Amino acid sequence: MAISVDTYVLGNIETNTYVVNDLNSNACLVVDPAVPDGKLLEYLKTKNVKYVLLTHGHFDHIGGAVKIRELTGAKVVIHTEDNELLSDGNLNLSSINGLFGNDYSFSADVTVNDGDTLEFGDTCIEVMHTPGHTKGGVCYIFKNDGVLFSGDTLFRLSAGRTDFYGGDARTELMSLSKIADIAGDYKVYPGHMESTTLDFERQYNRYMKTRFRRQ
Repeated sequence: MAISVDTYVLGNIETNTYVVNDLNSNACLVVDPAVPDGKLLEYLKTKNVKYVLLTHGHFDHIGGAVKIRELTGAKVVIHTEDNELLSDGNLNLSSINGLFGNDYSFSADVTVNDGDTLEFGDTCIEVMHTPGHTKGGVCYIFKNDGVLFSGDTLFRLSAGRTDFYGGDARTELMSLSKIADIAGDYKVYPGHMESTTLDFERQYNRYMKTRFRRQ
């Protein structure tokens, strides 16, 4: 395995923030930095941070992105359809949670779409568009390493809510079917709660067991 994954549970909603380390170099990337956590920032000062990967644009997944970009020069990445959330506190829900300031009003450096890839050391990261929780929700798939970051689309034995701006229950089920159809097993790192595996979710997650297709 060419990468390792460290988990930081951050913020008042206990968001999983992940640091993915390239074991062959000093490079790393960060997935969904919830807040500008001091311990995390101190660690990142010692690393070559290439990307901040955002699975979607809600406040509890983006709050540390600006500080990390300022500190390290990392490029912030989000799906094209969720870039609008980053500059609107009403859409990213920061305003209704009493959060204000530049950390919740910015723009990504790189916008991606379904099927795009990002290079990270010897690893190729595939972007899978998985809307439903938001319009631009994505999974980041490390195929060579058997690792998938699912954001708030797929949780252990559950799935993301669909009642915020851009959410849609039918679209969410289609995205879960898309994830279920990925060949092989993967370690799944969700936006909240504990990690799981794709095979386990295929077998036991009621949202994954029924294939749902666009008519």
